[in-house]
Parts: sequence; C-alpha cells; structure tokens
Amino acid sequence: MSLINKILRGAARVLARRPTDPRVAPLCAALQAEADRLPAPSENGPLLAVQGVEDPLFYGLFASLALALRDATGARTALLQVRAINGAIGNDWIARIARSLPLNWLVNRQWAAANHGLIGSVAYRSDSLSHPLGDAADWFRAGRLWRSLQACDDISGLRIDGVLVGDLVIDSFLRFRPSPRFDVTDPFVRHVLWQCLRDLRRAGAWFAKARPSMYLSSYSTYIEHGIAVRVALAHGVPVRVYGNFITFGKRLSTEDVFHTVDTSDYRRAFDARPDQAECLAEADRQLSVRLSGGIDTATSYMKVSAYADSGTAVPVEVNGAVVIFLHDFYDSPHVYGDLVFPDFWVWLDFTVKTLREAGIPFWVKPHPNQIALSSEVMKDLQREHPDLRLLSASITNAQLVRAGMRCGVTVYGTVAHELAYLGVPCISCARHPHHAFEFARTASTAAEYQSMLRTPGHCPLPQAEMKRQALAFYFMHNLNGDPELLALRRQFIAFWKSSNAEDAKPDSVRDGLAALRALPGWRDHLEILIKEFTSHAR
Repeated sequence: MSLINKILRGAARVLARRPTDPRVAPLCAALQAEADRLPAPSENGPLLAVQGVEDPLFYGLFASLALALRDATGARTALLQVRAINGAIGNDWIARIARSLPLNWLVNRQWAAANHGLIGSVAYRSDSLSHPLGDAADWFRAGRLWRSLQACDDISGLRIDGVLVGDLVIDSFLRFRPSPRFDVTDPFVRHVLWQCLRDLRRAGAWFAKARPSMYLSSYSTYIEHGIAVRVALAHGVPVRVYGNFITFGKRLSTEDVFHTVDTSDYRRAFDARPDQAECLAEADRQLSVRLSGGIDTATSYMKVSAYADSGTAVPVEVNGAVVIFLHDFYDSPHVYGDLVFPDFWVWLDFTVKTLREAGIPFWVKPHPNQIALSSEVMKDLQREHPDLRLLSASITNAQLVRAGMRCGVTVYGTVAHELAYLGVPCISCARHPHHAFEFARTASTAAEYQSMLRTPGHCPLPQAEMKRQALAFYFMHNLNGDPELLALRRQFIAFWKSSNAEDAKPDSVRDGLAALRALPGWRDHLEILIKEFTSHAR
C-alpha cells in the first residue's frame, strides 16, 4: 500500500500546474506583485540567461536578480531548464520513470509556470523531443565514445567538442547511479555521456545564436549545471554562480570553472594587511570556539556542532598513527581542480594499500555528514580490507590530536587547517582551499602522493608557523571583508538554513529572501551585476 500511496502522491505532484512545495506559493505571489509594478522587458533589451531550478531558494534568488536587471536595464530573460538524469537518483525502474521524458516535461511545466511573468520564455530544455534526429545521432555517438573509453582508468580529462566534460561525467555517475566508485564499463555511463552530448548540442546552439549578456547558475558541478556553464564561458558569456557561502555570486572564468571559493590569493592578501596581529587574534578566538564544541562563524549553518565531545573513547592505538579522513563517497569529488584520483574510492584504496605496504599504522574516520548510503560503503570497504580499523564519526579532531595522532590524510577537507592549528601535519591531493599556504603538503601526482604517505611524520613547517598560517587561512576564509559583505554572507547562510529546515514554514523562503534583499550588501552586489551586465550587452 505504501508504494501505491507514493505513486499516487507523485502523480498528484507532477500533474499540478505549479510546484506543490508550500514554500513556493507565497514567494511566487510576492515576486509576481513586484513584477507587475515594473515595465515590460524591452523587446530589444539585453538578454539574461538563468538556470531553471527546482529549488525555492534559488528560484526566489534568481527571480529577484532578473527583476532587478529588468528594472535597471530593460533586460529580457530566458530560462534554461536543465532537468534530465538529475530527475531521480537510482537505476531501478522507479528512478527511470521519474527521470523519463514525460515526467521531466510535467515537472518543467510546473516551474515554467511559476516563472511566468518573472523570467521569460524557456530557451531550451535538456530533455525534450524537439531534436529527435540529433538525439538519435547523439545516442550512437555516445555508444562509440563509451566503448572507446573502456580501458581508461580515469576519464576526468575527457573533452568533447573542445569542452572539458570528463569530471562532470564522473561526478554525475557517482551521484545519480548512485555508486561510491566510478565504473566506466557500467551502461549508465553511456546514458550520462548521451545526456552530456545532448546538452552540449543544445547549449552550444543556443548560446551561439542568442548571445546573452550574462548567465546565472546555482552550481557548476554535474552535467546539469556544468555543461551550460562551460559552454557559456566558451562563448565569452559572463557567468555568475551562487552555490557557495563565502563568495556570493562568484564570477567564473575559463581558468576557474568551479563554484567553490578561489583561495589562491589568500596568503598574499593576508601578508599585505597592516593589522595581521588583530586578525590572527580574532581567528584564534573563533577557531578555538569551534574546536571546543561551539558554533563559530564558519559553522553557523549547523544546528549542532560536529566538534562537541560526545564522550566516545579514542582507541589508544591512535597514538602515533595516521588518520584518513573520509569524504562522502556520493558527493562531487571534482569541486576543486587538480584532483589526482578519479573518485574518493580510488583515493582511499590507494592510500590504504600504500600505508599498509609501508607498515605505517592508520585509522579511517568516516565523514560526519555523509548520506545514509555511505554506511553500506563502509561495509564494502571492510569486506575488501578486513583489517581496516574504523573510528567513530563522533570522535572529534581535537580528541584525535590529544590521543597522539601522527598525521591527517584528506583529499581537500577543511580538516587540514584544524590539524595545522593543533600542530599536526596533513597530506592532500587536490587544489584544496589551503593550497596557497604551506601547512599542508599537497601532491600533484600519484607518485608524489605515495612518497608523502610514506613519510607521514614530516612537518612542512615548525608548529608555531603552522598555527599562524592556519589562523591566517581561517581569517581570510571566514572573517575577511567589509561589514556589508559579511552581513550579506551571514544572511545568505540564514536564508539557506531556514529554507532547508525540516520544519520550515511556508513563508520561510519569502521572508528569508526579503531579509537578504534589505541589506546594503545586496544593493552593492546589484550595482556590480548591473554594471557587468550592461558592459556585456549585445
């Protein structure tokens, strides 16, 4: 009966004329009232492209930005509906139905209706019947490409028609198959490649013809976000993304296609500050609050601190051992550049084998916020590595340091600056947020990574300097900026938090957006956006 109820409720949702999320209606009404007060877009006005989203937060955010640009410049707006394989997670028959063309069309219709009057007509849909011959050709091309990749260990550098897509294909497979490891022989990879080709063709044709003056996207990972972003950049279109809490509306470039924060200038900028002592002192105060179990500025989005001492005992064997800090296997591993391994599974397998062969004792600590599927992954890991020693996810990093851990290992986790603050070195293998500093050793090849793992006790800096650089990073990442910018960041986090709360009220998104738009930092961002949009008007 529960399955029948699920099907009936799902049918009611997709047949609705507008999204049935109760938070959308009050938000839509407020935005529509605002739109009705504005003059109609100019027929010859500059064109703004906006990613079609199925999320009340980004729906309200993008509609607000589109209306502001329309008011200031007479801008027209076009909606890019990118729903396709992201319509469901899984590869069973229910997931296939959920991401099928008819279901995608019905869901897209709901959000197109919600955007009517706020954002203009639909530019293109990733999943449609408008180009059946092209889609058929793409299916056969995807098959040939998939077969040619069967012997590849890592396809992250794959380019199609000049556009880098390999990392997006891997991440989309991990997320939507779902699978903890990338398997190029899995037929689902062909499906991802097919959708990738379809999106490249649709986006390429549209951006070349429409030549918008700007494109707004939520994120730049996975094919549903990343293809349009990278094609827009290839056509010289300015792209702004709003998917991180640090840089509101980050401007992307062909050299930096990641929605995550660009931290490459952190050290130079900090070293140029005349008030370094005061900055370090404030960073020390806040980071010590976090590590003692409190909520600091950087973790204000969390309900409960992940650093609170749960009372779980740390095994005495941690003393002198390496601790491998796991990531969520189903999360996007390519949110930063220069990743040495194709996915987290291959990274972990390589790390475990290297440490074991070198006779170096180690423990594995699961990610504290991993999704439920990851518990099955841990069982698979223990079947492949029966002697794997797992730590409780509730054990804090401060406890591990007090227990005498020797070194931390992570791909790109923020654990690196926490350990450096506490005097423990860390080894990474991607362009992690700390790469401008020297307190974490970062490998750029598998051979270099292996060499670092074999020398876990090596400290790149004296402990006092490690702590100083960790605090400099913390300040630049969490506390740097004028008061207006920091207030905008705090409210955006509060907006996201209230919108995603399990007990969120129907008006939560509308009220959170209104509070965000009332800030001086919002007006400052609009000024930058309007100036940039106008300067690129076609």
